[in-house]
This record gives sequence, C-alpha cells and structure tokens, in this order.
Amino acid sequence: MNTKITKGNADAAMKDDAAHISYLKRDVLDDQKYGGKYKDENQTADEKHISKLAGDIKHDKSFLSKHWVHNR
Repeated sequence: MNTKITKGNADAAMKDDAAHISYLKRDVLDDQKYGGKYKDENQTADEKHISKLAGDIKHDKSFLSKHWVHNR
C-alpha cells in the first residue's frame, strides 16, 4: 500500500512498521529454532522485508524532521 506520509500519520506509520519488524524478527528466530522445509527461503524474505520496513521508518523520521524545521 502506498499511503502518503503526512505530519498527522507519520508517528502511527512508524509504530506500525516497528511492530511489523518485531513480528518478523520473532518469525526469523522461530524459523532458525524449529527449521522446516522452506526455512532459508522464508528467512531471506523476512530479512528483506525487515530491511524495507527499517528504510520506511528512516524515511518517515527524515520527513518529520524536515517538516518540523520548516514549520517553526
């Protein structure tokens, strides 16, 4: 989903992304612990998704800091 980031929704978006990262990290740890037929494929996909979400959070923080500076 491509939701436009605004000052009003950036905090909620970052919290949502952080919660999703937490879930994916637990999933990766479970895959490592219990293994399974598709362990490597799922783990790699989860790790890539974590990286994308972390990039989204970084972008949102950058947006907020720029927006805050311009509206002082």
